[in-house]
Amino acid sequence: MGLKERRIIQAFQNDLFPALETEINTVAGYTIPLSISWNTLIEDRFSHLYNDTYPKIYFLPLIDAFKSICVDNMGIELLKSGLKNVVIINENNEHNLERAITFEDGVLKIDHSPIINADKVADRTARIISLLEEKLEDVAEKTTEARTQTPTASSESANKPKEEQQVPKVELQELYNQSFVISNEKQEIFSEMVADLGWSCDMLEGKLTFGEDKVFDIQILGTYAENEKSWLWAWANNQSGIPEKFLQTALGIKAIGEAYQIEELITPKKELDADPGAYFSTIASAMLKESCYVPLSFKGLTVYVTVSSKEADSKAKTAPALICAHFSKVAANYKFPHKYSLYFYLKAKGYDVEFTGNNIIAKKDADQILGIFDLKGRLMKISNSKITVQA
Repeated sequence: MGLKERRIIQAFQNDLFPALETEINTVAGYTIPLSISWNTLIEDRFSHLYNDTYPKIYFLPLIDAFKSICVDNMGIELLKSGLKNVVIINENNEHNLERAITFEDGVLKIDHSPIINADKVADRTARIISLLEEKLEDVAEKTTEARTQTPTASSESANKPKEEQQVPKVELQELYNQSFVISNEKQEIFSEMVADLGWSCDMLEGKLTFGEDKVFDIQILGTYAENEKSWLWAWANNQSGIPEKFLQTALGIKAIGEAYQIEELITPKKELDADPGAYFSTIASAMLKESCYVPLSFKGLTVYVTVSSKEADSKAKTAPALICAHFSKVAANYKFPHKYSLYFYLKAKGYDVEFTGNNIIAKKDADQILGIFDLKGRLMKISNSKITVQA
């Protein structure tokens, strides 16, 4: 594999794969174990097509198949019990589905050419569904029997330290990229609401006031001390005297950090040359559905709070044209992974989002949004339209 191919595959892994992996885990209801031999997913002269063919051949069929299997808790539990691993590899440039997609001993193996028959997504989906429906229950029963017969091994597995057990593979930067566009919208809305107004804050009462009569409920997230160059999470500030009911957002972010084992979100105090408050607050306001965040400057100290406001929430962009316009503006002014972030922005807006080759199509009721991207996942065009229904 040459340098050009390696760069294209690396770009796919960085820009497009995280959203696909997230979608796979979301529809399955848990973190699917994936073993991908990226260095085998090559075919000479066709590397320029990978951004289009990789999703169609390897990932969209998994998403659609898991959607079919995991329509209820029974399906989710059966998949958890019976699917031990998903192996994606290209050993023989195979495209005959019976040979290319197999399910044996709990391992779903997709050994398929990265190019041939890329558009036959439905056929690959049907093959995966057929295999899982036929064999999942048998594998799950064998797994259960094995656990029953070897209680010591089962006990050891159950008692493994948390860090040795399987956890979702999510980095802090991924959470930020997922949150950035929707948080940016929230900040714009609130800034317009309180423009040119002075503020006062009563943290013990959990109230932030702008002007004379704009009073908002707040949660205390954390503080950055300029002199010490340190960040302190509000849940770890034992001297503040802030009631716990105003620390729920901070505790929520801590819980996310514990779930994903993200050190920055669970370390009580951290020395940092630059203030990370806006970065953390962006994640908090989006993931915990706060209306926005506000940095409050005191002498040498910046306190970051999140705000709850029905007025701000009511101003959220819902019209497809406004959603498209906002994303276009943010994409033009900030550096972030456009395709990945658009996926989560539209999800936050309640759209069903799908990858179609190198593009994104999102649908909600009669509305449709199309995002067109270049091979590096950068936005080329975003537009909205109505879904036409044939009489």
